[in-house]
Amino acid sequence: MQSRVLKFLAILGLTLFFGAGSLHAQVGRFRLQQADSLYGKKKYTQSLDHYASILGQHEYTPAMLLKMAYIEEGLNRIGPALYYLNLYYLASNDKQVLDKMEELATKYNLKGYEHTDADRFLTFYHDYYLPISIALAALAVLLLSITFALRRRGRSPLALGIVSMLVLLVLVVHINLGEKPSTGIVGNANTYLMDGPSPGAAVISVIDEGHRVEIVGHRDVWVQVMWNGATAYVKENNLLPVSL
Repeated sequence: MQSRVLKFLAILGLTLFFGAGSLHAQVGRFRLQQADSLYGKKKYTQSLDHYASILGQHEYTPAMLLKMAYIEEGLNRIGPALYYLNLYYLASNDKQVLDKMEELATKYNLKGYEHTDADRFLTFYHDYYLPISIALAALAVLLLSITFALRRRGRSPLALGIVSMLVLLVLVVHINLGEKPSTGIVGNANTYLMDGPSPGAAVISVIDEGHRVEIVGHRDVWVQVMWNGATAYVKENNLLPVSL
């Protein structure tokens, strides 16, 4: 009897769990359809409110993010527009949007969007970070397996062992240093960059919205960023972290 009760409760729990997930997905689709309908009727600000609410629940589609960027650009809010373009790129990996971001950055004289040959190589490298990790790990396992197999047969594969260690070293360096740095978009005009995490610190610069900066740390309500090759601090409510 007790086992039947436990079984019933387990089935009920699973039913409620998956049912709630399905209901949540249906609600998300319904809200997205509402927002798309408003967008189609050119009620852009209303649709933007709906899209923002959906994104606040960590739900999105690439098309939704692109529409949000379009609306923000139309409202001349360049910081949020570039923020949503960055999110769209994260969600879609659509390289064409990089040209749009660079176009806006050039038009409004914004930093953080330069694309030198080194930047393009790093973008390519970060895009394929996971496949590279898997390939290096598989190669290291293969080489080490061959090395140990040869040693069991009484041979001394010195060159193969050295190559295996080098591959492992590259893998370690790749894992520790290869992750894409966190970035953020300055979301407000007249944002103060300080030389320390304090309102009393010296002002380094006052910048407009839309600049993209690398995030290197946090101190309370302050975010440590890179600006012109040096560290600076900005209030977290002035920065839009590029993360989905």
